[in-house]
Amino acid sequence: MTSPQCRRYDTCNAPLCPMDEHSLKHCIWYPDEDICSLRANSSILWIQNQKKIKKKAGRVDRYFTFEMLNRDFTIRKGIEGLDPDQSEQYQLKRWLKEHPEKKELSEDEKQIMAQRMEKVRKSKGKQKKHKHLDAPPSLSEVVEAGG
Repeated sequence: MTSPQCRRYDTCNAPLCPMDEHSLKHCIWYPDEDICSLRANSSILWIQNQKKIKKKAGRVDRYFTFEMLNRDFTIRKGIEGLDPDQSEQYQLKRWLKEHPEKKELSEDEKQIMAQRMEKVRKSKGKQKKHKHLDAPPSLSEVVEAGG
């Protein structure tokens, strides 16, 4: 579905093409299908998401729409698209709700997170310092103690 303006038009099999408006509006993509390989398009969000999904997809028989791919969301191992045997409208609505876009943290939220992480780091440091107290004595300690 690539556009004739693309230099790989004759050899490309990617169903979604950044140069073809029709494919972006009307086509779907399965994780085992090709992705645009033009280096100039590698920074496009939905192409980056396709690459991540291709690596982490739970099932390759579930499809993704352009609307699903063109979002800044977290892609986890086992991610699945929509079932082609069911109605898209309800599935899409549910999928979008289950995969919300990442939100930008405010300065206050960033400070709170930094304080929490500092507490975690300090508590882990204390645990490491006190681990040696629970360890059995070394051979030299036993000899010194006259044991």
